[in-house]
Amino acid sequence: MCLAPLPCPAQGKDHPLCLPRRHGHRRPGEKNVELLYEKGLIRHFEDIYRLKKDDLLVLPRFAEKSANNLIAAIEKSKHATLARFLFAIGILHVGEYAAKLLARNFRRLEDLYLVKKETVLNIKQVGEKIAASVSAFFNDRKTLELLDSMKKFGLNLSNPDFTAEKKGDLPLEGLTFVITGTLPRMRKEVEALIESYGDMPHLQSLRARTIWLQVKTQVQSLPGQKAWVKTISYDTLVEMTQNKKKQPSLFE
Repeated sequence: MCLAPLPCPAQGKDHPLCLPRRHGHRRPGEKNVELLYEKGLIRHFEDIYRLKKDDLLVLPRFAEKSANNLIAAIEKSKHATLARFLFAIGILHVGEYAAKLLARNFRRLEDLYLVKKETVLNIKQVGEKIAASVSAFFNDRKTLELLDSMKKFGLNLSNPDFTAEKKGDLPLEGLTFVITGTLPRMRKEVEALIESYGDMPHLQSLRARTIWLQVKTQVQSLPGQKAWVKTISYDTLVEMTQNKKKQPSLFE
């Protein structure tokens, strides 16, 4: 089982071009990825940053426009958030949500270097498998050398998700939200609102102080709902964010 995917040549054609794709930029087709791999232009993750326009123009299926598009996508991928980068590089068991949890707790990519499993386990909602995988990944010497190499090619990561330095108690801190129904705002806007005032809106299992967010004319409790699970409307959520107390009165 590979816990350090970046240095692995066998994964070279699977991972490098995931970076621009997962960052929302143009991604070449799988045939182009295979072509770059077969021609020896990509073997490791950072090889994508070595590509030049002239390297592409001599290949079949690459004309001026397609070569320019790929080079532009690569340049854009150098400027990403830490969360998106951690998701893109393919750490075992680390999906988009886990990547954002890591970004919320580590300011810089370098802060993850040589991280201990126990340190990652201290992050709420991170389990044994993810913690072990992250620790193994960032304790692999070749992986760290490769990440440093990518920085030399211009990789520049921002981290707007880092929350450790936020001062004061947040009104939604310690609450877990489940979002259902048709919302008056886009779902991502609602998720961003919850994140701004507390924790990430995600649920793996019902636990104490769980909020079930619904948008209906009349909000009804769930069948068999426990006392520590409350059902609220979007308007109530907004009111809760304006509550200066750390814990809203909903559970009092």
